Amino acid sequence: MDTTELFTLILHTSFDSMGMLLNAVLFYLVLFRTPNQLKLYSILIGNAAVTDFLACFFSFLIQQRIIPIGRSLIYFSYGPCRLIGTEFCYITYCAMMSCHTHSLYSLLLSFSFRHYVLKRQHPTAQSLKLVIFLITIPSILLFVIACFANGPAAELITILVQKMPEYDIVEETISGHPSIMEWRTLTSILPIATPVVPVLLGILMFRRRIMAILSKHSLSEHTEILHKQLLKALTYQSLLPGLFFLALLCYLCSQLDLYHHPFLESLTLSFLSCYPVLSPVMSLWYIRSYRQRITQYFPFALRRISSHLTVEPSSRPVQRCFSVGVRQQK
Repeated sequence: MDTTELFTLILHTSFDSMGMLLNAVLFYLVLFRTPNQLKLYSILIGNAAVTDFLACFFSFLIQQRIIPIGRSLIYFSYGPCRLIGTEFCYITYCAMMSCHTHSLYSLLLSFSFRHYVLKRQHPTAQSLKLVIFLITIPSILLFVIACFANGPAAELITILVQKMPEYDIVEETISGHPSIMEWRTLTSILPIATPVVPVLLGILMFRRRIMAILSKHSLSEHTEILHKQLLKALTYQSLLPGLFFLALLCYLCSQLDLYHHPFLESLTLSFLSCYPVLSPVMSLWYIRSYRQRITQYFPFALRRISSHLTVEPSSRPVQRCFSVGVRQQK
């Protein structure tokens, strides 16, 4: 086992295991510990928790390193998937990338939802579930198309031997694409790479509008503190898509032949793996009912931190941004 493989295994095992644990805890809290005033918003939280859990699970199975070479794109899989076979590793990779794509769109939906309920009436639970289903369709189509884009292992090995002779490929589990310009490969890559910047800009736009709406209301001193903490939570969440941007930069750096290094190739998916680990933390810490449950399980380590975090605001405009779903469906 070389240094790069060890680095990849340690990184993914740590991040992915932690991500699965956090998202499992979050989903449990969504199902059994969500207060009535958060029932509607918990649909979005539950959607994110399931998607991020699956992303971590698939990432743990493949523990992959991406090697862009010219117009080729090759994957080394170091995870348990290689016990089953190359094709299984590749399909698992496609499933993971579909989950990441859905997570990105879901985060944008979360911000647009917060903006929507500040200006209009709350949507029904059925309509919100329908919207989630609609934004899931592109990710499903991406997965189906990508599954048929895996290239022959012999051709990929030939490319590696010719262009990267210094790489040791003995006993490696190799999959990938001989040419990213092939339509199935291009169709599977573009929906992941191209929306990163537009989605990030969209999230920042919604965050700015939410802040503008909240700032129009006069708040008490206590509520002002809660208001600032809510804006801090929104700020942290708006930074999460930056991990996709960092992963995209690592990928482009190698794909455009600007710089090649084994650790850089491992960092591409490592940055993506950070997202489903950090995403549930926002809900676990900044939603008071969830945080109280967490501090019951870890009272000594977390009580001091949790005492500085509160998001159950007393003012109506702030409450509507997080504690949506106050109106019950009859």
